[in-house]
Amino acid sequence: MVQTTVRGAVAEALEDLSKIDFDKFSHRLLDYPEIRRRAVEGKSFLQITELLVSTFPGARALKVTLEILRLINCNEVAEKLDSKTEAFQDNGDPTFRKNSDGDLDLDPSQEAPNYAPDNRSLTAALSLGNVNLSMCTIQFGKYKGQTFKWLLENDVNYTAYLVANHQVERQHSTCQSQLMANKDSLTQYAMAYPEVLKVVRFQLSYLEAKERSCQSGKEGMALVGFGRHRSLTLQDLYNSKNTDIISYVNYLRGMKSACKKGSRMEDAIRYIFQRHKKKAVRKRKTKRKQVHNTRRQSTSTSRMHKENAKKK
Repeated sequence: MVQTTVRGAVAEALEDLSKIDFDKFSHRLLDYPEIRRRAVEGKSFLQITELLVSTFPGARALKVTLEILRLINCNEVAEKLDSKTEAFQDNGDPTFRKNSDGDLDLDPSQEAPNYAPDNRSLTAALSLGNVNLSMCTIQFGKYKGQTFKWLLENDVNYTAYLVANHQVERQHSTCQSQLMANKDSLTQYAMAYPEVLKVVRFQLSYLEAKERSCQSGKEGMALVGFGRHRSLTLQDLYNSKNTDIISYVNYLRGMKSACKKGSRMEDAIRYIFQRHKKKAVRKRKTKRKQVHNTRRQSTSTSRMHKENAKKK
């Protein structure tokens, strides 16, 4: 008996769609940032299948296919596909989202902002097995109640920030409370993946820079911490002569009323306006000094002319 594969099962499901439903499916694929229009338009069901399995590795291709099928109300095809592939085992590894450049997508998924934290009391599940750890639920934060695997699949940047904070916390605490055990488990699971490890290291750098910036006069030492210039210090961001960065600073200035309270963007905008205010004050002082010097020079010249006139 030929073993069912994700590729084969997805291809069969897409082949079962009518022309109209297949067009709807292809159109819905464009909702995913990893998919470009030219990769979808005019393609056959086999080409779309290859696009799915190459763009969304492992079981995620299946997940995306099922999501879209249900979204376009092809529920019978979805159930048939789900039934065929239920034997696929979850090894506990998250499917990381990538942007169009192939880099790890650090922005929250479309699903993440809609999640409402589960405030019920949760039981810590400790296990050295990666599969079991993936199904542990986080007991704190804005995604309370979601599994560790879901966290890495939907908001890896936030997860890395939690892990980095916990690592700093563990340097000063040996507490073995249920909450700390939950954080230990999340750290163990997340740090097993090189992609996450890299982001955690950046978050640690961000926290260290943040601590340095708390010193008087060192506010600009903090890292931007978000966006395409996330690795720059606030000082370097503001002082840059690069046209792209100058444009970005102007963009941030325009976001003052729209940014989220307490966010890194708000911190950056506050710093930019503080620097701009200081710059404007210095400019006014310089101008007043120049005017004052001009007047003094004019008065001195006038006095000299009068004295010369008297001598004559």
